Amino acid sequence: MSKSTPAAAIALPGPMPGPGPGPAPSPTSDAATADALVHTHLRAVWRYLRWQGASPHEADDLTQEAFVVALQKGAADLEPAATAAFLRRTARFLFLRHRRGRDAEQLADAVDELWQRHAAHDGGEGLLDALRECLGELTDRARRAVELGYGLGANDRLGRVDLGKELGLAPDGVKTLMQRVRQQLRACIERRYP
Repeated sequence: MSKSTPAAAIALPGPMPGPGPGPAPSPTSDAATADALVHTHLRAVWRYLRWQGASPHEADDLTQEAFVVALQKGAADLEPAATAAFLRRTARFLFLRHRRGRDAEQLADAVDELWQRHAAHDGGEGLLDALRECLGELTDRARRAVELGYGLGANDRLGRVDLGKELGLAPDGVKTLMQRVRQQLRACIERRYP
C-alpha cells in the first residue's frame, strides 16, 4: 500500500462479522469519520499485518476488512490509542483466521509483542527511519543488492541467480553478501533504535 493511497480508495464492503469482544456496535456511516480513521491508522495497520507475515496483497485486503469492522463496531468513537489497539486486534484476528493453525498463532503472538515494544507508539515510522539511515551507510554494491533483492523502489524483486547476474556474483556469493548485509543492517538498526 503506497503512502499516497487516499482514504477514499479503501473499498468498504458490506457487513462482516466482528473479531469478538470490542466496542458496542454503533455503525459509523459518516464519510468524514471514516476518512479520518483511515488517514490516522492505515499505515500502522498495514505495517502490522506485514510484520505478521501477510503479503502486500493480503495486507491490503485484511486492512480493508479491519477498517470495515472498526467502523461497524464504532471504534472510531474511541480514544486514538484504543482505536489503534482495536484495529490491531481485529487485523490479527482476521490474519489468523486467514492463516489458521497453532504455529501461525504462536508466531503472531511473538510478532505482536515485538510490535508493542518497538513500533506501536509511532506505527513503525521510527524503525523505517532507522532502516533508511542504515541503508545509506551501506556500500553502493550492498545497497543495490538490497534494492534488487527486496524489490525496493521501482525495482522488481530478483531471485538469487538474477541478482548474481546483475552484481557479477555467483548465487552462493549473493547468499553470502545478503547474509552480511542483513547482519550490518540489524546491528545498525539496533544501535539507532534500541
